[in-house]
Amino acid sequence: MRTPIALLLSLALTLPSGIQAERRKSEPLSSADSIVASYTQKLEDLVASQAMQHMQPGTVRPNPYLFRLFAPGTLYSSALQQNMSIDAEDSTAVPSPSIYASTLPSLGQTTDRQLTLNQIINEQLNRAYVLHPGLFATTQAELMSTTKLRTDLAQKVEEEKKIAEKVIEEVPQVEVEAVEPEVKRPNFWTFKGNGKLQFTQNYFSKNWYQGGENAYSMLMALVVDANFNNQRKVQLDNRLEAQLGFQTSESSDPKFRPTSNLLRLTSNLGIKAVGKWNYSAQLQLQTQPYMSYQGSTRNVTGDFVSPLYVRSSIGMNYKLDKPKFNLNLMLAPLSYVITYVERKGLVSRYGIRPNHHSKHEWGPNVEAKFTWKIVKNVTWQSRLYWFSNFNMTRIENENTFNFTINKYLSAMIFLNPRYEDTKYYNVKRNEDGTLAEDSARETYWMFKEYLSLGLSYDF
Repeated sequence: MRTPIALLLSLALTLPSGIQAERRKSEPLSSADSIVASYTQKLEDLVASQAMQHMQPGTVRPNPYLFRLFAPGTLYSSALQQNMSIDAEDSTAVPSPSIYASTLPSLGQTTDRQLTLNQIINEQLNRAYVLHPGLFATTQAELMSTTKLRTDLAQKVEEEKKIAEKVIEEVPQVEVEAVEPEVKRPNFWTFKGNGKLQFTQNYFSKNWYQGGENAYSMLMALVVDANFNNQRKVQLDNRLEAQLGFQTSESSDPKFRPTSNLLRLTSNLGIKAVGKWNYSAQLQLQTQPYMSYQGSTRNVTGDFVSPLYVRSSIGMNYKLDKPKFNLNLMLAPLSYVITYVERKGLVSRYGIRPNHHSKHEWGPNVEAKFTWKIVKNVTWQSRLYWFSNFNMTRIENENTFNFTINKYLSAMIFLNPRYEDTKYYNVKRNEDGTLAEDSARETYWMFKEYLSLGLSYDF
């Protein structure tokens, strides 16, 4: 039914204008009224032509007022009210322009385009009601009683806000005067360290056919670094190294004998010179934390602060930092070494005169330390030290190979060769201070090595 009504109303729109136009033509007009009527007629023709364009499909966006022309045939009370001036409940009814003809000049209600469009729609509906009444099967009251159309809203429709408006409302307003900036100095200190606890064990039953001796060994190692670098000129590197290892044997006396015995603190102050070179001043203190013995006897060869080496050096320091290789080289043309021995029975062993506890030495010093990450889980740490007082020479090389198993387990191999020019090492002197005949010893090499497996933790 929709298509016949649309075609019918489209044809009806092409007919001459409505009853009001014919009424105005029949009335006599004065010259002034004629001018107003002519001007009004032009306005009405212009509005009518614009309304016709609005009803052409595809010319503009859909207009909800055109719904009545294309909906199923319905008898609307607003169309009847417009021509017959009868009361109706339809709120879209448009009063006839003839009602205002006695008081106001007729301008065709051109001030409101929607009212004019409704008036034209009502006129065409009235023509269809008269010419083709069989096409209209329902009334406006029946249509409004269905649930297809609603005249009320249960919930108020809120206008959707734009994103810009939401952002403006949600951003808190901060008063600049209330903000007090807080200035913090950067922290130039860095701390890191590593701790190890490794051990081995041998057990033999008493009736083991080959015989054997139960033995236990344990190694504890700790390295802590506290470094300062202001990223400009001053650097201060501090390192504390502690190693203490024990081995037990049922036949030895005492049963606990140290295998590794080291306590060393090194501080290096650097002032930037050029490139990777720094002017450097170094202070190092080295001793052992536990008593050591000679062989399987009870002869003491060392103790805490017996000896104690205090070495101060002035020179140049070179640093190289790579992702897998770090180098720290200290060249000191001038070094001052103090050897202090607390136990009187050990003073002669370290070349100190009787009734004295210390000796002083001057000479050049070179120390090189590097860390090389050979592969992912293997790291080589090395320290090479050389010192000479122009009468004796001491060279020692400490090499540690760390094999990382996982975050907490590791294995370690320690190799420590040492060269000692013993002309003034283990000196024995007579009462008058002269060297004893058996004090001179030939130059020799010393070597220490151990392998351990156990716990490791970096912090």
